[in-house]
Amino acid sequence: MNKSEQSYIRLVLPLLVSAATAFAASERADLSRLVVVGDSLSAGVQNFSLLDVQQIKGYATLIAEQAGVPMTLPLVPYPGAPNVLELESFGPPPVIQAAPGTLPRIPRVNPLSRPTNLSVPGITVEQALTLTPNANADPTDPVAGWANIVLGFPTPFLFPGPAQTQVQQAVALKPTTVIVWLGNNDVLVPALFGGSPTPTDTFATAYHNVMLALSQTKARFIVANIPDVTGLPYLTPAATLAEEVGLPLSQVTSRLGIGAGDYLRPSGVTIAEQILRGAPGPLSNYTCTAEPFSPAPVACVLTAAEVTSFQETIKAYNSTIASNAASFGATLVDIYSLVENIYQNGYKAGGYCLTAGFLGGLFSLDGVHPTNTGYAIVANTFIHQMNTTMATRIPPVFVGEVVNRDPLVFSSLRCGAGQ
Repeated sequence: MNKSEQSYIRLVLPLLVSAATAFAASERADLSRLVVVGDSLSAGVQNFSLLDVQQIKGYATLIAEQAGVPMTLPLVPYPGAPNVLELESFGPPPVIQAAPGTLPRIPRVNPLSRPTNLSVPGITVEQALTLTPNANADPTDPVAGWANIVLGFPTPFLFPGPAQTQVQQAVALKPTTVIVWLGNNDVLVPALFGGSPTPTDTFATAYHNVMLALSQTKARFIVANIPDVTGLPYLTPAATLAEEVGLPLSQVTSRLGIGAGDYLRPSGVTIAEQILRGAPGPLSNYTCTAEPFSPAPVACVLTAAEVTSFQETIKAYNSTIASNAASFGATLVDIYSLVENIYQNGYKAGGYCLTAGFLGGLFSLDGVHPTNTGYAIVANTFIHQMNTTMATRIPPVFVGEVVNRDPLVFSSLRCGAGQ
């Protein structure tokens, strides 16, 4: 080989390697048929409602918009499913009520469209494998109702064909990339309503089976882990209540008959405030409900021991998610760390200092699901990880613009307001 040939190889070889790398990256990052498997967080629920004007603000829709790829949502008309919560007055205390009205007989704006975002609010990992739409489902079961809305159209309610689970429909769509964000409800539901989380071994088996079933599509996976649900503004730590009412923590716990590390559900906070103003205690003499999610009775308090147990369970779930991400070559999005940072430090954008507290601009009126701004922050976390590991070049969402248009970000949250 002469010097001329050597020079030519030195010049061309890097270009060939670069082209091959770019080609491989483009293959890995094919988002043309992006499908979402998840629960209410992936469905874009806000204010405890699946509602079209809120669904389009969800993180998955934002990712698709920023990437310039299609995504079809199972759009639900006003007043939503269930009726969307609305802020009637700041109070104090704030007055929040469900919007009036009822859904049409076919509760979809686009019943002839097959969704590519298949996320069903309230669903657990196991239910993603087993729950199918059923016109004869128990009308008091909200998860079954959401499954009918999301999974029941266009089949089997409008066209012949067997009912399919969320995972089965995802496979049938022949995706090139699948976002999988499941597991929140396996621990969130007992935090809201009482009871125990899904056992960790049951969770691990179900999660692996979801990934195994989806792997037959040969699609690229993006999976997200689970945040600490005990930090949500739906729950109020005893120390926070003491600060809000201006009493020593020891006095609050003594009068309420609770522990210093206990958390109160919303109706428990209302009753606790009445006791601290002179009503007879302790708090255990009263019955609370899981409003706004359910009028059913529930314990007023989530004990410190339960909180610790939930947090350990979440860590175990996230270990399962991480190990499956590694086994299936998935991109892992660390939502747990994102939310922990927000719990501790809040978030600044567009001149606003947002917090994880109730009406702090990041969580909607139900105290569980994000606002438009919260979803934009989640979307950017996904986008950053996708760009880092999948060689995509998706531009981030400009959170400052979202903040300034968010109906649940109030002027009182401007940095320095009231100082």
